[in-house]
Amino acid sequence: MAKIKKRRFRWHPSSSPTVIGYKLYWSEQACVGYHSDCAFIGNVTEVILPGQVSSFPEAGGPVELGITAVNEIGNESDMATFTVPFQFSVPDPPSSLSLEAMAEYHVTLSRDADQEPIPEESRLAHLDNTDESVPS
Repeated sequence: MAKIKKRRFRWHPSSSPTVIGYKLYWSEQACVGYHSDCAFIGNVTEVILPGQVSSFPEAGGPVELGITAVNEIGNESDMATFTVPFQFSVPDPPSSLSLEAMAEYHVTLSRDADQEPIPEESRLAHLDNTDESVPS
């Protein structure tokens, strides 16, 4: 599962007292308009994209957004538009992962879980006394 950086899109509310909510429009091709994909987002003045609008695309380039105020009988205001130069796409994941055994060993000191931590000086002294010439 990939991660996409969220964006908060905000606007000032309509001054009309009959507004019951807002409609968000978007277009990946620019020229957003009433013919573009859209979602009614309620009586809010911000929306988190892409998370709060399930139909919003994970676009790979600039997206033009439009917002309209909607009144109680469904009429919409003129559209305020905004072009956003962000991407809602994710890069391809790394591939061809591998894990191989190495000839070298990582040296650790064994200790019981209920013992005090081994002081740094003791660990260093132990490593100094290790005979590294012994074949592994």
